[in-house]
Amino acid sequence: MATNPSEQDIVQGAPALTQTELSAALEGVPGWELSPDGKAISRGWKVKNFARAAQLANLVVWLAENANHHPDLQFGWGYVTVTFTTHSAGGVTMNDVIMAARLDALTA
Repeated sequence: MATNPSEQDIVQGAPALTQTELSAALEGVPGWELSPDGKAISRGWKVKNFARAAQLANLVVWLAENANHHPDLQFGWGYVTVTFTTHSAGGVTMNDVIMAARLDALTA
């Protein structure tokens, strides 16, 4: 990819990535995994306790609200799981990869 995905802009109406595009894009977000159906990417974090999980979940909410691109979010004692997909496109778009990269940058 030409630039860091976290520095790219969210584009409304972005199309689903092809398998080739998706494979290349996922190289920019290590740790994110493609769902078995190929329509979402997700990553999990292990944290010390529930308070840390809630803090990370709140960071995800802040990031999503600012970009107007919202993931599925699960958290509980010691874990957080984030899943990005673009329902309107029927799969993973560059917006999902951008959000994954932005979240990675904030949690590094």
